[in-house]
Amino acid sequence: MSTQQTITFSKALKAGFIAGLIGAGLNNVWSFVAQALGSDVPAGFPIFITISSFLPVLIGAILFFILVKFIPSGKIIWLSVGIGFLLFSFYPAFTATELGDGVPVGNGFPLLVAPMHLISGVLAIWGIPKWSK
Repeated sequence: MSTQQTITFSKALKAGFIAGLIGAGLNNVWSFVAQALGSDVPAGFPIFITISSFLPVLIGAILFFILVKFIPSGKIIWLSVGIGFLLFSFYPAFTATELGDGVPVGNGFPLLVAPMHLISGVLAIWGIPKWSK
Protein backbone atom coordinates (compact mmCIF):
# COMPACT_ATOMS: atom_id res chain seq x y z
CA MET A 1 0.00 0.00 0.00
CA SER A 2 1.13 3.53 -0.66
CA THR A 3 1.47 6.24 1.97
CA GLN A 4 -1.54 7.95 0.42
CA GLN A 5 -3.76 4.99 1.33
CA THR A 6 -2.35 4.29 4.79
CA ILE A 7 -1.80 7.74 6.30
CA THR A 8 -4.20 8.77 9.03
CA PHE A 9 -4.53 12.06 10.85
CA SER A 10 -3.54 10.46 14.14
CA LYS A 11 -0.42 8.87 12.60
CA ALA A 12 0.63 12.23 11.16
CA LEU A 13 0.06 14.00 14.48
CA LYS A 14 2.01 11.29 16.31
CA ALA A 15 4.89 11.75 13.87
CA GLY A 16 4.79 15.53 14.35
CA PHE A 17 4.73 15.07 18.11
CA ILE A 18 7.77 12.77 18.00
CA ALA A 19 9.72 15.06 15.64
CA GLY A 20 8.78 18.14 17.66
CA LEU A 21 9.72 16.55 20.96
CA ILE A 22 13.09 15.35 19.68
CA GLY A 23 13.72 18.73 18.04
CA ALA A 24 12.85 20.64 21.22
CA GLY A 25 15.20 18.45 23.24
CA LEU A 26 18.08 18.73 20.77
CA ASN A 27 17.58 22.48 20.36
CA ASN A 28 17.63 23.03 24.12
CA VAL A 29 20.85 21.03 24.35
CA TRP A 30 22.26 23.08 21.46
CA SER A 31 21.45 26.33 23.29
CA PHE A 32 23.78 25.24 26.10
CA VAL A 33 26.50 24.29 23.60
CA ALA A 34 26.12 27.60 21.74
CA GLN A 35 26.28 29.48 25.04
CA ALA A 36 29.51 27.66 25.91
CA LEU A 37 30.84 28.70 22.49
CA GLY A 38 30.12 32.37 23.24
CA SER A 39 26.56 33.00 22.09
CA ASP A 40 24.34 35.17 24.25
CA VAL A 41 21.21 33.26 25.26
CA PRO A 42 18.31 35.52 26.30
CA ALA A 43 16.52 34.93 29.60
CA GLY A 44 13.60 32.53 29.27
CA PHE A 45 14.97 31.15 26.01
CA PRO A 46 14.41 27.45 26.89
CA ILE A 47 10.64 28.02 26.96
CA PHE A 48 10.76 29.86 23.64
CA ILE A 49 12.99 27.15 22.14
CA THR A 50 10.61 24.41 23.23
CA ILE A 51 7.51 26.11 21.82
CA SER A 52 9.27 27.22 18.63
CA SER A 53 10.68 23.74 18.05
CA PHE A 54 7.46 21.90 18.74
CA LEU A 55 4.58 23.96 17.35
CA PRO A 56 5.77 24.51 13.74
CA VAL A 57 6.63 20.82 13.36
CA LEU A 58 3.19 19.84 14.66
CA ILE A 59 1.58 22.21 12.15
CA GLY A 60 3.86 20.72 9.50
CA ALA A 61 2.53 17.26 10.36
CA ILE A 62 -1.00 18.47 9.63
CA LEU A 63 0.18 19.90 6.31
CA PHE A 64 1.94 16.61 5.53
CA PHE A 65 -1.27 14.70 6.20
CA ILE A 66 -3.29 16.96 3.90
CA LEU A 67 -0.73 16.82 1.10
CA VAL A 68 -0.18 13.07 1.20
CA LYS A 69 -3.82 12.15 1.77
CA PHE A 70 -5.37 14.32 -0.94
CA ILE A 71 -2.68 14.98 -3.57
CA PRO A 72 -1.07 12.16 -5.57
CA SER A 73 2.34 13.86 -5.59
CA GLY A 74 1.97 15.03 -1.98
CA LYS A 75 5.27 13.58 -0.78
CA ILE A 76 7.24 15.43 -3.45
CA ILE A 77 5.39 18.64 -2.65
CA TRP A 78 6.12 18.04 1.06
CA LEU A 79 9.84 17.68 0.34
CA SER A 80 9.91 20.75 -1.89
CA VAL A 81 7.94 22.97 0.49
CA GLY A 82 9.86 21.66 3.50
CA ILE A 83 13.26 22.32 1.96
CA GLY A 84 12.06 25.74 0.82
CA PHE A 85 10.86 26.66 4.32
CA LEU A 86 14.09 25.36 5.84
CA LEU A 87 16.22 27.46 3.51
CA PHE A 88 14.01 30.51 4.00
CA SER A 89 14.24 30.13 7.78
CA PHE A 90 17.97 30.84 7.67
CA TYR A 91 17.45 34.40 6.39
CA PRO A 92 16.39 35.93 9.72
CA ALA A 93 18.99 33.87 11.57
CA PHE A 94 21.71 35.79 9.73
CA THR A 95 20.01 39.17 9.20
CA ALA A 96 17.91 39.87 12.32
CA THR A 97 19.02 42.80 14.43
CA GLU A 98 16.40 42.38 17.14
CA LEU A 99 14.15 39.70 18.56
CA GLY A 100 10.37 39.72 18.16
CA ASP A 101 9.95 41.66 21.40
CA GLY A 102 12.34 44.41 20.27
CA VAL A 103 15.36 43.25 22.26
CA PRO A 104 18.57 43.44 20.19
CA VAL A 105 20.05 40.07 19.25
CA GLY A 106 23.07 39.10 21.27
CA ASN A 107 26.54 38.03 20.28
CA GLY A 108 26.66 34.81 18.29
CA PHE A 109 22.97 34.89 17.33
CA PRO A 110 23.50 33.00 14.04
CA LEU A 111 25.53 30.33 15.88
CA LEU A 112 22.69 30.00 18.36
CA VAL A 113 19.67 29.80 16.04
CA ALA A 114 20.83 28.56 12.61
CA PRO A 115 21.59 25.01 13.86
CA MET A 116 18.22 25.00 15.64
CA HIS A 117 16.45 25.71 12.36
CA LEU A 118 18.43 22.93 10.72
CA ILE A 119 17.60 20.46 13.51
CA SER A 120 13.86 21.16 13.47
CA GLY A 121 13.68 21.39 9.69
CA VAL A 122 15.45 18.11 9.05
CA LEU A 123 13.39 16.34 11.71
CA ALA A 124 10.20 17.64 10.13
CA ILE A 125 11.17 16.90 6.52
CA TRP A 126 12.57 13.44 7.26
CA GLY A 127 10.91 12.43 10.52
CA ILE A 128 7.26 13.16 9.82
CA PRO A 129 7.08 10.87 6.77
CA LYS A 130 9.15 8.22 8.56
CA TRP A 131 7.17 8.16 11.81
CA SER A 132 3.72 8.55 10.23
CA LYS A 133 3.78 5.07 8.71
